[in-house]
Amino acid sequence: MAKMSSLERVATALQGKQPDRVPVATLAIARTLWEIDVRPTEDVINDPKTMARAKLTANERFGDDVIVAGIDGCFVEAKAMGAKSYWARHMPIVDTRYRVIKSWEDVDDLAMPSPEEFPRMRAVIEEAGTIMEKVGDHMAIATIVSGSFSTLCNLMGHEALYRAMVKEPNEVHRALKKVNDYSIKYHLALKGSTHALGVLDPVACADTTSPKQNEEFVKPYLAEDFAAILGAGMIPINHPCGSTTGMLHKCSDEIIPEGAPGGVSANFGHLAERPSDLRWFRERMGDVEIDPEDPYSILLAAVKKEIGGRVCVFGNVDPIGVLLEGTPEMVRRQVRNNIKYGAEDGGFILASACDTAVDTPAANYKAMVEATKEFGVYD
Repeated sequence: MAKMSSLERVATALQGKQPDRVPVATLAIARTLWEIDVRPTEDVINDPKTMARAKLTANERFGDDVIVAGIDGCFVEAKAMGAKSYWARHMPIVDTRYRVIKSWEDVDDLAMPSPEEFPRMRAVIEEAGTIMEKVGDHMAIATIVSGSFSTLCNLMGHEALYRAMVKEPNEVHRALKKVNDYSIKYHLALKGSTHALGVLDPVACADTTSPKQNEEFVKPYLAEDFAAILGAGMIPINHPCGSTTGMLHKCSDEIIPEGAPGGVSANFGHLAERPSDLRWFRERMGDVEIDPEDPYSILLAAVKKEIGGRVCVFGNVDPIGVLLEGTPEMVRRQVRNNIKYGAEDGGFILASACDTAVDTPAANYKAMVEATKEFGVYD
């Protein structure tokens, strides 16, 4: 097979097909600023040229196939609608102690500025556009945005939202409809600036939301968002951040139309620490021996068995125990296992299971990419 560009390689995998080799995404997002000796501040993250320079520099040094635009993707839509935030070390995070929606009347008064006029949205659009202009003809570009369920949680607070889903579901749906309509406007404003949208929806993962709740309150709105993204010529990637076992289909093929490109990216589970994931795995794979030194990788075998051939699967390198705290040799070993369990027949992108920490050693990113290039070649 002829050698592909990163864009061709990622696009092929996102169509569920087999490229020349397994694509690799480090998910070094905020961490890229450290590669240009800059630290995230309000001024920095709202400077599209600085952000684009960081992403491009890190990509050149690490050699992965995907550049991720944005930094605070879980929170931009909520901030546009009035949420307040505080600064963590690597990004501004929505402070859910301040509730924008205190009563259902507040839903009618949510701020909804034009994406081109709201400074944070405009900065992300311009960052992605700058990267696209420079390398978009050969490099895959994905921009991180927020799923509407997690955005509503940022506006209401976790306790209030989960209580309302039980006691006032109609009002929750009314709020979700309004939030989703606005979110779609922002997502479509990225058309032409990015190839794919990584829709971050951490509150929708199986660690916090039941399959029944996902069916009612997450899936319909995510499906509508994904249909709009696909209609605009971009590719949707669902990233619920935490475990998806028990509702994997709701996170993948039930929201991505058959035959359409798309993917699901999640922390598919640490089998040594998550009994529910282990039970789900055993139901599909039987009494398979699990390597105690790598309880992450083998879950990909069950994930691919469940949805392989329908959507592209991202994963599943441990971002903390291996990428942050491990050695290059540990990274190399887990990459090899990931490819062993997840890469067969294509439709697979080797990636960190979630965003990576800013103290992650550059040597571990490089080991991740180099090992993928070594072990991930298709015959």
